[in-house]
Amino acid sequence: MSLNSVITKPQKLKQHQFKRRQLIPLTDILLWRIDAGVVRTLTKNEEENTITLGFWGTGDIVGQPLFPSYPYQVECLTIVEASILPRGYFYTQEVMLSHIQKTQELLRIIHSRKIKLRLLRLLKWLTDRFGNQLPEGKILDMRLTHQELAEIIGTSRVTITRLLNQFEKEQKIGWSQNNCLIIFNH
Repeated sequence: MSLNSVITKPQKLKQHQFKRRQLIPLTDILLWRIDAGVVRTLTKNEEENTITLGFWGTGDIVGQPLFPSYPYQVECLTIVEASILPRGYFYTQEVMLSHIQKTQELLRIIHSRKIKLRLLRLLKWLTDRFGNQLPEGKILDMRLTHQELAEIIGTSRVTITRLLNQFEKEQKIGWSQNNCLIIFNH
């Protein structure tokens, strides 16, 4: 049984639309299913540094009940369509298992020892999860700033800029006409 079939029965859920960079409203009892688009979940540490908790796309579930600490935010990285889940569907084993697996994938990436490898793995993981296939590779129609990439992998914005330029010279990445990231096949 698929996650979507579990969550959409027995009723059709009302979809809400959110703009890029908009925060999805949260409460202690509200969960959202992402129906289209990509979001990231965030918190801040004691020093007010942003910590990315995960990236979520079509079929994924996000919300305050999955992260019982404050602050917690869900930021839209693209235009997003999402549905509020009925309370009875909150904690199915499939929902929890999917959430745990995707969080662990990101943790594995951000704990790579070398920053260059950390960034390359993050970009590849994002394009594998959220990108679209092109003949020469995959394109990611989701924009993250150099500062956001730096925060995600625990480095400086200057290092991200230097590494992205290096990856481009090595023809590992490129940019589309509308400035979307392309990861080339090798």
